[in-house]
Amino acid sequence: MANERSSQKDMDRFSFNRIICRNIGTLLVAGLSPTVSNAIEFVPASPAFQGTYQDAKEILYTQRIAVDNIANVISNGNLDEAGFKVMQLSAQTRTAGKIVIDTLQEKTSGDSINVLRFLSCQRKLTTLLDYCDDCGLSLQGALKGKLGVTAAAQIKISIIIEETKNAYDDFLGEISSNEKNQML
Repeated sequence: MANERSSQKDMDRFSFNRIICRNIGTLLVAGLSPTVSNAIEFVPASPAFQGTYQDAKEILYTQRIAVDNIANVISNGNLDEAGFKVMQLSAQTRTAGKIVIDTLQEKTSGDSINVLRFLSCQRKLTTLLDYCDDCGLSLQGALKGKLGVTAAAQIKISIIIEETKNAYDDFLGEISSNEKNQML
């Protein structure tokens, strides 16, 4: 009789622990995973990515939308998530920008106007990448407490995000201008 009670207690503890572990695991996964709507812009390139100019251009336009999303995340005070998204933004912008610049360089003839257009596009990409890096560094500083309280950090980072938006728009405008001038 005593052994039956002991084994019943052990079985109840085992069942209880299993239920608790399952619930905690579910809580951790649900609580730590980004929501689908926020994470969709930051999915790595698909296996179908061929590294073409059109693929790169699509990534750049998608990442421009992601900058708006990052601004919203920062305004909501979630600097950890913003830091992750800025890392993705920087990496994808760098990769896509390199493909665009390489394609543009291949198409550039000896014509001085085309060379100037290429140099302008290259300069705008460099500016954009500098702002992406500034965003990352500022977010790291904010997370380490170097920018003061969260509200002050949000304001400082929001200014850099606005500059990043402007740099993105300039670079995408330059790409469109080159397409219209049949350079690409």
